[in-house]
Parts: sequence; structure tokens; C-alpha cells
Amino acid sequence: MKTIKLLVEYTLSKKEHQLGKKNYFYTEPICDINKFINGENSIAGIGLALDFLSSWYHYNCIYSFAFKQNEDLIVEENSFSISTYIAIEANNWYFSLGKIFGRYKRSIEFHKAIKHMAQALLLGWDELAINYGRLLIRMLYGKQYEGWHPAYKHPWFILEIFCKWQKIELDYSRLNYPKDMGVYIEALKCWDTTDTTLLAKIINDLTDFHIAESDENEYEDRTPDFPSSDYFIFPIEILLWLNIRQRIGLPDYTPDNELMNMPINNWHTQQTEIPRIEIIEQAKQKLLQDCPKISFEL
Repeated sequence: MKTIKLLVEYTLSKKEHQLGKKNYFYTEPICDINKFINGENSIAGIGLALDFLSSWYHYNCIYSFAFKQNEDLIVEENSFSISTYIAIEANNWYFSLGKIFGRYKRSIEFHKAIKHMAQALLLGWDELAINYGRLLIRMLYGKQYEGWHPAYKHPWFILEIFCKWQKIELDYSRLNYPKDMGVYIEALKCWDTTDTTLLAKIINDLTDFHIAESDENEYEDRTPDFPSSDYFIFPIEILLWLNIRQRIGLPDYTPDNELMNMPINNWHTQQTEIPRIEIIEQAKQKLLQDCPKISFEL
């Protein structure tokens, strides 16, 4: 049986390993973007470079929030904001290229991208987050995701909660929606409940599911719903739901389990500035020079 202690220990080990690969996740992507800006590289690898950079800052975020800093690892301040913004810009880049190149359909995977939308809401970037959520729906219907797949349930839960809040009707005929949403059925049915006892029970059920399904191993007969240690101790699907409940004035939740009591799991909206990252601005300007017909969606 998995425990929070085991998830924390695994996450610590994995993040230390990933942060030890700075050249791969940070130095080389920065170099690739600079080469594009200077006319030495094509546009082909810039989206991937941004994706790697976002991952690098997210690793920093999880490590710095959850653990004492290792003296050999320098943790970037505001890494959560930077990671979230770069990830959104990566998909913005991909989608914009796809508008002018018919066969180009690369994207940040949906189960990752929908989390970045949720993170933007936690950071208080309401306009950007809502626009990005709507863009992801277009990508679900379009060539980027082609309806996506039902292997993971939690991304669909995040999308459903977002759509309920924004009063968006999904066209399920164009989606490969899960046949059974399992533990999320009750949460979706009672998403706006005012019964705090019921809310606490549902949150505990979702927490148990999150812990049980946090697993980076591969199996022949099943697919864990949370296959990345980036989110083992950071249940963004629950935080997003609680954040939206707070936004519409529903009774707040009082944490009563170990995962939700972790300091990292704050669902209250932060009022933060969207970071301006000069190298991204320069890359976008270079792309506009090279492809005058392009227009960025976000």
C-alpha cells in the first residue's frame, strides 16, 4: 500500500536526479533557442526546447516546495510561475505554427497542458488561463489532440470542472471520453455542493485515488492515472476544483488528510504577475520576422 511517505521519498529521489541533468533540461534548450534567434537554427526544435525548460523549472518548484534545499542544487525563485508560463507559451508556439503549416500538429500532451491551465488559475492569471482552456478545447477537436484518449481520467475531470465553471458545452461526439469516470463521477455530480461533510468525503476519496494511482512504472494490464512524479504530492486536479469553488463563493474546504495538509497544496488564488521572459519574447519576434503570416493565439 502506497503512503505519503513513500511518495515523498520517491519524488525527492526523482527530482534530485532530474535536477542533476541541468545541461539536458536547461543549458541545451537555452542554447537551441538562442541559435534560432541568431539565425543558426530552424524553428523545428523550439517548442520542444520550451517544453524542456518548463520541466526544468517545475522540477525546481516541486523540490523547493516540498523539501529542504540541497546545498548543491540552486532552486530558481518563482519557478512555479516560470514553469507554467513557459509551458503555455510552448503550446502557443505549436498551435500557431499549426495554423500555417497544414501537416504540423505537434503539441504539449493534453494531460500535461490541462494541468498548466489549472496552474495559471492558481497563480491568478485568469484571462490567460480561461483563453488557454478554450484553446485546449479547440485542440481537442482539432488535429493536435484528435479527441485525445481515455487512458487517464483526471485530465477529463479538470476539463469538466473548467467547463462547468465557464458554462461551456462539450461536444462529446468529437472526444474519446472515458466510458467510466470512476471516483470522479460523484465529484462531478456534486461539484457545487454546499454540504461540507460531503465535500470532505469526496476530497478524501479523490486523495486516496491520487495516492493509489501515483506510479511511474509501466504495466501490461493497466495504466496508472498519475504517471509522473511531477504531481505525486501536488494533486492539481483537486486544487483546481477547490479553487473554482472558492471563486464562485461556495463553502471552503478544511483539509483533513495528510496530502491536502502539505504546504505545497494551497488552492487559494495567488495574485502574481505573469513573468516576462526575454528569450521567449525574442524567439517570438524572430518567428514573426521569418513567418509574417503567423499570429499567436495567446
